[in-house]
Amino acid sequence: MFRNLFPLKLIIISISLLITSCVMNVEGPQENSLSIEWLEIDYTQNDTTLFLQIEVLPENEIITDIFVEISSEIFNTTISLNDSGEFGDIIPQNNIFSSFSEIYLPFDAYQFKAVVQTSSLIEFDKKKNITIEEQYEPEIVDIIFWEKKADGSGVIFDPDSEVFQVDDDEYNYLDFQLIINDKNGLDDIRYVRYQINIENMAAEDSCNYEPESGFLNYPQWFLEYKETTDEGFVFDVNNAYLSEPGIPIKPLNQCGRIGVSTFRFIVADMNFDPIIKDQPVGFDK
Repeated sequence: MFRNLFPLKLIIISISLLITSCVMNVEGPQENSLSIEWLEIDYTQNDTTLFLQIEVLPENEIITDIFVEISSEIFNTTISLNDSGEFGDIIPQNNIFSSFSEIYLPFDAYQFKAVVQTSSLIEFDKKKNITIEEQYEPEIVDIIFWEKKADGSGVIFDPDSEVFQVDDDEYNYLDFQLIINDKNGLDDIRYVRYQINIENMAAEDSCNYEPESGFLNYPQWFLEYKETTDEGFVFDVNNAYLSEPGIPIKPLNQCGRIGVSTFRFIVADMNFDPIIKDQPVGFDK
């Protein structure tokens, strides 16, 4: 008789484990039935506009409402997002919810919490912390010019009072650096570019040289970040497309040009219009 009860206990325990296992498997997918990913938080200080965008993958959930709670020590507000192609949302019904609004956010550290409510009365959220700091225009602190030889040796010259010497037979090289100050940091600088106006340049008559008009602009003409010093961020003309020691200047016997060439430097950051500075440089033999 006792031999019959022992197997019965094993059967009951096995059934209990099976039931428990089934319950756990049902709960698992519910926890992962919806995901939220922050795509963008873009606040423009100049016109006090805020763009928010998140992606929600609802799976088997029906979304009833989506909003973002914005909070700091001195500020609190809530902004609704939509996926209907309005108020900053571009493509409707693609699970990307957006909002574009005018709002003033004082300089502070903020928490952005995206909240998604569903028809099953389950609430999901995703947080992101950012700091909104005062924005400053970049400043060109200095422009340094070198006249260099092929071996990289050279001297600094001041284009306001000196000229670049064009050699009769050998290439010389023009190297320059911009020192830029941006209180918002290096990552705030979008690009540093240059253009060149050569309308006032001339070569020997036998060269049949006709200078192009206006400022010339090519994608390869940009300055590359080199280092940070006490003065600011140093950007150099030598980049992935231009090998050191600088811009090659043809010798006169190869139709090298003399005259005045104007260099235009353009510095753009993330928030302000680009700043522009023109610098004439004289070339003579």
